[in-house]
Amino acid sequence: MKWFPSTALLLGSQLLAAITILAAPIPASNQGPSSAVVGVKRAAALAERFRGGHSASHLSPGIIRGNSKHHQAAAPAAPTEVAAEAPAGEAEAAGEVENNVDGAFDEAIALGGGDIKTDVLFTKSAVGSLEIEFQNAEGRTLTVTENKTPGSPPAGFVAIEPSSFQVNLAEGADGLTLQKVDYIFDVTNPAIAALDLSQGQIGKLCTETNTFVIDPVIGELEFEDDENELTLTVQNINGEWGIFIPETANAAAPPAEGETAAGETEVEGAFDTAIAVPGGNAKTDILFTEGVTGKLEVEYDGAAENVVLVSQNANPVAAPAGFLFVDPTTFQVQTQSATDPATDTVKIDYIFTPDLRRVVDVTQGIIGKLDAATNTFVIEGLGEFEFEDDENEWTLTVPDLNGEWAVFIPETALLVGA
Repeated sequence: MKWFPSTALLLGSQLLAAITILAAPIPASNQGPSSAVVGVKRAAALAERFRGGHSASHLSPGIIRGNSKHHQAAAPAAPTEVAAEAPAGEAEAAGEVENNVDGAFDEAIALGGGDIKTDVLFTKSAVGSLEIEFQNAEGRTLTVTENKTPGSPPAGFVAIEPSSFQVNLAEGADGLTLQKVDYIFDVTNPAIAALDLSQGQIGKLCTETNTFVIDPVIGELEFEDDENELTLTVQNINGEWGIFIPETANAAAPPAEGETAAGETEVEGAFDTAIAVPGGNAKTDILFTEGVTGKLEVEYDGAAENVVLVSQNANPVAAPAGFLFVDPTTFQVQTQSATDPATDTVKIDYIFTPDLRRVVDVTQGIIGKLDAATNTFVIEGLGEFEFEDDENEWTLTVPDLNGEWAVFIPETALLVGA
């Protein structure tokens, strides 16, 4: 949907001068009825509306970093040649010679030989970064592809990193001096703050069953606590690799003072980031970044552990006839495993800002879901809806979190004329 801001409405001296109502009087010709966006602070509204999930910039692939942890800027080559010469510095003095390289997915990287160790650190994924370690007399050409729709995790495990990684050494992986698959966790990510990362595992995909396998036969696993790193030494690095954690290790943080063991835990969520939630019907509230008019909250109270991923859509289809978007973005929710209404309670919530009360009758707010078959939003038959006046919150209990969700208000609920 294309959004065209109209003239801001004057809401009265009792309101903040920055509060506006942004209307969309010129919808695209193939869209439904005119819709509007209720917003606070026009500049912030536009910034939020068109905010992307990831920066377009990234480190150039194949940049040699020597033994320094700092990335150097350089123009990429295809394939990038990794020099086999020894770097200077403390590592050389200690006899530790290695090349550190910045890698990018789907880019061929020429690894040098000479039995000089090369570490290739790839672009950050959801909760950390893949690293490939290579050493051999003859060089190889490395290409790694990130697979965002991987196969099933091993029984008793959940994927802590939602992507898997398809590794290919073009000239083969037999008889190499060293080959390792590593994963370095970003421990500042709130999605993994409550997890025991030392129990993490690296598995390899069995293509016959489309299921990942964890087995000591595949390689020797270590967890380097000081580096927050899983490292697996293997005999054949070619294949698809995933990062997992036992279901029993996927536990929430201890309850805060005054809570019981069955109390709820609040987690700070981020869009486009996989968030692990515990099982055992330990309720978890995931609060996402606040936008112009409020913030999304996803509630998970399930018997089994799960992973939740939420993305924003800044260009949704039209609102239902007679309704306006409260938040200019919609929310696309995915879970790794389906929920069971018999044992699980899951909710889509929206906590609106207090200023919104001055613009609309908040008692008439509603949460809708996109019907994929008709590509239109529906607002009926989705679940049990509640308005929590004291919390400034709309909440919808649903059988399944998966789908695209939006927050609406009837046009008749506006407290000022359009």
